[in-house]
Amino acid sequence: MRKIIEAAPQTGLLSTLRQVLTLARPGAFFGRFWADRELLKEFTRLEFVGRFKGTQLGILWGLITPLLTLAVYTFVFSVVIRTSWSGGGKGGVLEFALSLFTGLACFEVLAGSAARGASLMAENVNFVKKVVFPLEVLPASVGLALVLQSLFSFALVVLARFFSGGLPATALLAPLGLIPLLALAVGLGTWLAPVGVAVKDVGQAITALMQLYFFMTPIVYPLTAVPERYRPILALNPLHVVIEHFRRTLLWGQSPDWVALSAVTLFALIFMLAGHAWFMHLKKVFADVL
Repeated sequence: MRKIIEAAPQTGLLSTLRQVLTLARPGAFFGRFWADRELLKEFTRLEFVGRFKGTQLGILWGLITPLLTLAVYTFVFSVVIRTSWSGGGKGGVLEFALSLFTGLACFEVLAGSAARGASLMAENVNFVKKVVFPLEVLPASVGLALVLQSLFSFALVVLARFFSGGLPATALLAPLGLIPLLALAVGLGTWLAPVGVAVKDVGQAITALMQLYFFMTPIVYPLTAVPERYRPILALNPLHVVIEHFRRTLLWGQSPDWVALSAVTLFALIFMLAGHAWFMHLKKVFADVL
């Protein structure tokens, strides 16, 4: 990280803070992406299609991989270890599988954004070297592609819920969870991209940290299974709030927790805007460091 900081133009603290706050303004953020919307659309398409390019089954791998993961986790935690789920449904292996699948769909968005964000600039050196190219489009396109891919998983949850007992009316409110999920994914990618430029092996650390984050998030277990003194800490996890929103609205027929959803949406948007400002402030020196 020291290399990229030293390469950055040396300005006063007040001047730097003013620049960062200007870059973090919502109007400037959304205006910049609106101006580059066609480019963002094309790179999102390329990112989405590129994940399955050259494979025989193509986009079907986007369903096969999470389904295989789901089968393993469901067998281990509902048959071998016999974890029970009492989130608001009737229980049983099916509810556990759907609850788990919903959590995995959300987690894969953040895990994919973190992994790609750390190596994104190094993989696109040709674009980095072009002064006029809007590099901020790259992490945003990754986040968008990952959220689009997650829609396939959510579609499977909706179908399974529909044929196993009917889809609750609250499912209409489920898409509200995509807003903080997308903001967290884009924000994570933009925060990690400059780190990946400065620290070449950050990808290895990201893999380990995301594994830790996976088990610190109530995905394979309900929050009620955690000792009560630790629950408030885990409840602050923004991904947990997003996952619970999808479970409440899609699986349990419960209204959203409006307070928690509003708080995590606000946090995610601030996180994304701050990450964007950080990225934009440092992107001018990426070419020098790479």
